Amino acid sequence: MKVYCNNCGLKADPEDIFCSGCGNKIKKKSDTASSEHEIKAFKFATAAPGRSNYTIALLVSKISLFSLFSYYNRKIPANRRILKGIWIVALICILGTLLTAYSTFAIGSNESSDTNSPISNSPITNSQILHSISQDRIQTDKNIRRCEQIATEYASGHTYSKDDVYDCDNMAQDIWDMLKAKGINARIAVGNFKSAEDWRIANGTDTQKSSDDGHLGEIEVPGHTYTNMNVSNSKAIESFNHAWVLAEVSPGSWLAIECTGGYIVYSDENEKYYQGLTFSNPKNYRSFLSLYRDWKIKALDYETEKSYYNELVKPYDNASHSEQVVMRSGIEIAQRTLYEKEKAFLKTDSELNALLKYG
Repeated sequence: MKVYCNNCGLKADPEDIFCSGCGNKIKKKSDTASSEHEIKAFKFATAAPGRSNYTIALLVSKISLFSLFSYYNRKIPANRRILKGIWIVALICILGTLLTAYSTFAIGSNESSDTNSPISNSPITNSQILHSISQDRIQTDKNIRRCEQIATEYASGHTYSKDDVYDCDNMAQDIWDMLKAKGINARIAVGNFKSAEDWRIANGTDTQKSSDDGHLGEIEVPGHTYTNMNVSNSKAIESFNHAWVLAEVSPGSWLAIECTGGYIVYSDENEKYYQGLTFSNPKNYRSFLSLYRDWKIKALDYETEKSYYNELVKPYDNASHSEQVVMRSGIEIAQRTLYEKEKAFLKTDSELNALLKYG
């Protein structure tokens, strides 16, 4: 088969790829057919989703290999052709490895994106909502029954007495601890109203209700707090005469437990159980009692010293210069004492207000 260069017309051997005269590539029929076949294969491959990246990489590698093969098969000495053939084989291996790794990564990425893509956003059905509400109600009823059981069992083993160790606040702390052990959040409450013996036990009436009849209460956590302690607030706290427990039987819904009588009290039975001060744990409650006693002592000391200082200042302001010189040392001592009393009071006042704020 005779082959001629398309550029200069020089005769070439059938196995030659480039013209030995002008160096132009000799176009063969088989090359044209091969190119058309690759174009068709490329169109077919890219038509399938998720294969475009892989096909492009494959085509680029083929073109690169073909160019390398064409370049290195020019008429060169045999010994150099063998050496360059080894290099070509090595490059083919490297490109093949890179192509395999890239294709694996590309296919894996497509599969991962297909898997993670949301198919449908199905809305929550009414039955699911009703089921959730039903489960919450079941848990609430279970917590109410548990509170009743704890209160009853505790009262059966402890007798309330104002003069005994089992007074209302100690009993409230015991009940709080038992509720926490059962996983129920609770707070210790204090307020001013008739105790259980005056309200429920003495008249022998039983007004306990089921959870369907009674109403759970809502409280401000940490409860009815006083932003800043002052004399009026102190008088209100002084009137507190009872302690009990509030159990959170469902989020935001509380149930009062009368610890001295061993029963629960709904908000529609006596709303005073849902008023007053509340504390998150017995430690904070005991700290409140201690701080409040200290606060009263320091407040009285401060007010007494302030009155004494004011009594000294009045004649000092009206005295002559010579008299003021004599009185000045006493005024300065009283002023320093007043400062110390004020400092001690403000420290305790700050601690007490922080405890009342956070419960």
